[in-house]
Amino acid sequence: MNPVAKLLLLISFSVLVLLMGDVVYLLVLVVVVLALKQVFKARSVLSKTVFGFSIAIFLAQALFNHAGNELASLGPLEITTGGVTTGLLIAAKFLCLISMSWLFIATTRPADLSAALISSGFPYRYAFLPALSMRFVPVFQFEYSVVRDSQAVRGLRLEKTLRGIIRSVRYTMTPMLFLAMSRVNHLAASMTGRGFGAYPTRTLMRPMRPSAKDAVIVAAGMALACAVYVAQNALPLEGSLLP
Repeated sequence: MNPVAKLLLLISFSVLVLLMGDVVYLLVLVVVVLALKQVFKARSVLSKTVFGFSIAIFLAQALFNHAGNELASLGPLEITTGGVTTGLLIAAKFLCLISMSWLFIATTRPADLSAALISSGFPYRYAFLPALSMRFVPVFQFEYSVVRDSQAVRGLRLEKTLRGIIRSVRYTMTPMLFLAMSRVNHLAASMTGRGFGAYPTRTLMRPMRPSAKDAVIVAAGMALACAVYVAQNALPLEGSLLP
């Protein structure tokens, strides 16, 4: 599929996720996205962190949001239907948006995205921005692991406690900032030396223009997103989740 078509589908379903207010429909969408993530093997190093943050969001809402009827009581804390429903809703939205974004990144090469944007009429100076962002994510992940290993070899304690996390961030931000600035300077010098931006347009070795098949898929995806949004308003299922 053309990367521009996938980008339009990502935007459409991201808007759908933000507009959805029914927990059951949203959880079904999360299951579908996670299944696609496994089919395309779109695993990321942030999976554990993302799942952990989603659970933290749910627990925060369940313990401190006291809307609705009481379900259980844990001393001074009350668990209510509104807190559980809101926690599931926010956590599911967060998990779904992150998973869809990683699915798009895992199935799209940065060079193809730039070529597709330029072939669709997007200015090439700006078409390279998302491609560069996607290209530098694994680079900075590798450099971050190198910095962490160097700190461990030099005796820096990297406990998983709150104090250890604060110490790790304190001694990691400065070297990562210098590495990022160094990468930016090298990239800017390389692009200037190759005449990037000297002409209003540029040719592509392998243009990627959207086809009629891509247009049909995008139209079908947008229609499906609209149908799901209409269905959740016409046939709400939230009441079947909690008493």
